[in-house]
Amino acid sequence: MPSGKFDYSELPKSDVTIVSFSGGKDSLATYLEVRDHFKHVVPFYLQGVPDLEFVEDNLRYYEKLMGRRIIRLPQPRFYEKLNDLIYQPPDYDRHRLIWSWCLPNHTHEEIHTAVCKCEGLDPETAYTAIGLKMADSIQRRTAMARNGLVTHSRKKYYPIAYYSKQDVLDKVAGAGWKLPSDYGLFKDSFDGLQIRYLLPIKKHFPRDYERILAWFPLAEAEVLRYERFQRGA
Repeated sequence: MPSGKFDYSELPKSDVTIVSFSGGKDSLATYLEVRDHFKHVVPFYLQGVPDLEFVEDNLRYYEKLMGRRIIRLPQPRFYEKLNDLIYQPPDYDRHRLIWSWCLPNHTHEEIHTAVCKCEGLDPETAYTAIGLKMADSIQRRTAMARNGLVTHSRKKYYPIAYYSKQDVLDKVAGAGWKLPSDYGLFKDSFDGLQIRYLLPIKKHFPRDYERILAWFPLAEAEVLRYERFQRGA
């Protein structure tokens, strides 16, 4: 059992809450935690790379369990990578095309507002639940102890703050939910273009690997560098 309980009375009175849903175990436990306290739970997923098949397969599985659609929005880091020409070839025409899109650098507040608009919610009372725990690190425990578990200025809160890793796994297993399929490859949910994600995706999800390279062609350099190192070793 968690070492403490989140105090829902700190939130504005509402029958609706939003959940930042990554598909990882902490976001699963967060959804399961708050659904016992709110009549309506609105999950949203931030896409690191749009329309990856293995990600969509996972989201569709959870949508069936939730009985509703998970809102998809672009992850701020996706736009940031494009704006900063991360993993882009030295092709000025491509650079001009990307810059012509004028992609914004979204803030948490803007994402919160977008989700509320999608669902017709009052952004002043529909707070976003974030799946962070005190047990994640000393720094996080210190920050939560100092600042509290509700940030009213940013309309967010941490309902599983007192959970341990085992509490999270027990919550998910107790609901009969499975962890996402990519946990067997990455040990967590997909979250970037690091080699620990790219290499398994290239091997097990080749169509998704090609989708990633369509957006970030030089991400393949990470894989080639790793493979060359392995041959040298």
